[in-house]
Amino acid sequence: MSEQYDPRGRYDVFNRLSGDKIGELVKGVLYEGAPDFRQEVGTVTLDQGLSFTHEGAVFDLVPQAKA
Repeated sequence: MSEQYDPRGRYDVFNRLSGDKIGELVKGVLYEGAPDFRQEVGTVTLDQGLSFTHEGAVFDLVPQAKA
């Protein structure tokens, strides 16, 4: 069974094709701009699972460890 998306969670965002980390998703808001990922890009809505499509690319979410 796959993990479900938690809209209150924190996730690392990876490009599925390249495997590169492109940002972070915090409470549904996508941030880009390595290395600190502070540039707000916009909101992301997921229906299920831990992936989404944006501008033709597929991205996977990996939950961040809780501090």
